[in-house]
Amino acid sequence: MRILLLTTLLLIIVSASGFAQYRNFVELRDSTIIRGKVELSQKMFKKTRLIVNDTTEIPLYKVRAYQISDGYFLRMNQGYGDDFAKRIEEGNIDLYTRVQTHMSTPSYMPGPMGTSTFVGGGFSQTNVEYFSKNGEKLQKANARNLKKALFDNPESMRLLQKRDNLTVVQVLGIIGGATLAIGSVVAQKDKEDINLSGFVIGGMIMSGSSWIPHFQKKELTQEAIEVYNNPGVY
Repeated sequence: MRILLLTTLLLIIVSASGFAQYRNFVELRDSTIIRGKVELSQKMFKKTRLIVNDTTEIPLYKVRAYQISDGYFLRMNQGYGDDFAKRIEEGNIDLYTRVQTHMSTPSYMPGPMGTSTFVGGGFSQTNVEYFSKNGEKLQKANARNLKKALFDNPESMRLLQKRDNLTVVQVLGIIGGATLAIGSVVAQKDKEDINLSGFVIGGMIMSGSSWIPHFQKKELTQEAIEVYNNPGVY
C-alpha cells in the first residue's frame, strides 16, 4: 500500500513538472515558439538571455515574448531596447507593468533666507503600467487611452472617473502643500529665528498628496480592467 502511494505521488510530481515545462515557452520575433524549461539568466558583465532546457541560449534581442515561472513577459514597443513588461491581468484587456529606473543628478535645493541644501543624486524606480486590447500593441495605461478602450463598459468607466477624481486631489494637495510651505517661510523673512514647522508640514502634505492617490489610482485601474474582462461577475 505504501509503495502504491509513493508511486502515485511520484507520478503526480513528474506530471506537474512536465506541465510546468510545457507552459513555459519562448516566442521569437519570427513567431517561432520554443517550449520547455525556460530560465532567465542575468549575470554580471554578461548580457541577459533566456536558457531553454539548460542547453539552448537565446539572446533577448531575438525574443518577442516569453513565459517563465515568474509570469508572462512581452517586449515593449520600438524605442525601449530589450525591455519587457510583465502581464499582471489577462483577458480582452491585458494589463502589464514595467519597472522604470530614473537617475537624478546632485543639486542644491533653495531654502529660507537665501540658504540652500545639498541633495545628492541617485537612482529611483517606479512601476509604469501599460495595456493591450485584443492583442494589439501596448499602450500606456493613462486616462485617455483607458477611456477609449473601456468605453463600452459603464462600470469600468465609473471606476475610471473615480481615478480622475484622485488626480484632482493630487493636484490640489500639491498646490496646497506648496502654498503652505512657501507662505510659512515668506511670513518669517524678517525674523532672526525661523520656525520651519510650516515648511515641513507643507512638504509632508505635498508628498502625501502625490503618493497616496498614486497607489489608489493603480488599484482602480486594475479593478476597471478586471470588470471589463469579467462582465458577468461584477
